[in-house]
Amino acid sequence: MGAMYDKMVNVIEQKVTPIAGKIGQQKYITSIRDGFIAALPFMIVGSFMLVFIFSVSAETTWGFARAWLDFLRRIVSS
Repeated sequence: MGAMYDKMVNVIEQKVTPIAGKIGQQKYITSIRDGFIAALPFMIVGSFMLVFIFSVSAETTWGFARAWLDFLRRIVSS
């Protein structure tokens, strides 16, 4: 098992790493990477909002959920 692992690591280091390094330095690839990094906080916040929107029923008595639903109604109605 150890010899196979060492062989695989050597192949990755010798063959794959230089190619990946050259591809990773392309301006188009770095632009896509930077765009995803910039958008990531919005995707995380949006995913939490989706969980809150679709996991709360309209008949809930939980205070936070009631406030959240009232806030959403105000946004949608305006």
